[in-house]
Amino acid sequence: MTHASTDVLRRSLDQVDRERKRAKVLLFGLLAITFAFWIAMMFGKNDHTGLPFGLAAVMGSVFVAGMVAAKASHDNTRAILKAIELLSKDKQDG
Repeated sequence: MTHASTDVLRRSLDQVDRERKRAKVLLFGLLAITFAFWIAMMFGKNDHTGLPFGLAAVMGSVFVAGMVAAKASHDNTRAILKAIELLSKDKQDG
């Protein structure tokens, strides 16, 4: 592989790493907020005070599921780019 294509590959790997870290931070933050809403719903005085927290908890759970799917996508992209990098190093060495 040429030096230019190796640089492009390295930038792509770095970008995927940054996105993965950002997604992980968002996932854990959203998960913490969702747990807080579930707890607030359980300790609500009555149904009228607990319902908004319950709805927010359900919506948060859906977003957490979406973030887990995005994390899986980032992990797959990372694996593919890593495989391309390893193949390019093998070709350079051999």
